[in-house]
Amino acid sequence: MRRDWYVLQTKPRAEKKVAQWLGFYRYFCHLPLTLHVRKVNRRKVKSYLPLFPGYVFTKLLPEERVTMLKTNLIVRTIAVEHPRRMIHQLRQIKNATHRSPEVKVVHDFAAGQLVRVTSGPMRGVEGVVKRNGPNATLCINVDILSATVEVAVPPEDLERVESV
Repeated sequence: MRRDWYVLQTKPRAEKKVAQWLGFYRYFCHLPLTLHVRKVNRRKVKSYLPLFPGYVFTKLLPEERVTMLKTNLIVRTIAVEHPRRMIHQLRQIKNATHRSPEVKVVHDFAAGQLVRVTSGPMRGVEGVVKRNGPNATLCINVDILSATVEVAVPPEDLERVESV
């Protein structure tokens, strides 16, 4: 049987626990994390938080999906209609998080020009531009979650991508 891609919507702050359960059952799991630094009592405290709070990406068989629902940590499962597109978007986000520490998720962005980064550490990443002063903000979209990751990129490093 073939495993299908799912996005598991978890209960609040249960993403890492769901990832542990997926690992325990030896199921595939993808949980993008981002470094979060905050000050507590004049000290910097570093922690890794989910880039998409409340969501974990996985490939499961139907009976494995039922097993995960029994953990009581999952609110619902979202079947992925276009897995190749989602995988491509997740790879772009993974590359962006490795290359730029200033990555954040934005849920409300205005659609703009589709561009590709031509030089610098973000070369090859495609996204939608949202202008912010002297720097452009590149938005990499994840369709299935209706969420976007923002990364600051100099405008001279961008080129227009023609629509297909």
